Amino acid sequence: MNFSLTGLPAIIFLVGFVVVFSAPVWLAARIVGAKHPTLLHAIASLAAGMLGSLLLAMLTGPWVFLLAPLAFLLSFKYVLGTSLLGSVLLAVVAGLGYAAMAYFVGGTFSGVGNGIIV
Repeated sequence: MNFSLTGLPAIIFLVGFVVVFSAPVWLAARIVGAKHPTLLHAIASLAAGMLGSLLLAMLTGPWVFLLAPLAFLLSFKYVLGTSLLGSVLLAVVAGLGYAAMAYFVGGTFSGVGNGIIV
C-alpha cells in the first residue's frame, strides 16, 4: 500500500510532528525556569541545534558525535535563555520526556508498552 500526502495535509502533518517533538523541550524549559519557555522558542532552539549539528558534521566529520550535543546545549542556552548548567538539566529532562513518549507510543526501549496496534 502506498501512502502519500501533498499540499495542505502534508503541511498540517509536518506541523504536528514539529509540535509533538518540541513539546518535551518546552516542558523541560518550563521546569528548569528558562527566560523564554514558549513553544516557539523550543522549536527555534531545536532548529538551531539541528543546523549547528549539520554545520559541525560538514566541518568536523566524525567528531560531530562529540560536538553535536554542544550545539544543542548552546542553542538551549541562547534561544531559551538558560545558564550552561540549566541547559544540561534541560537536555536531561527533555531526554526523559522523549523516553516517556517512546514508551507510551511504541515501547521501543524495553519491548513492552502501551503502543497502538492497527
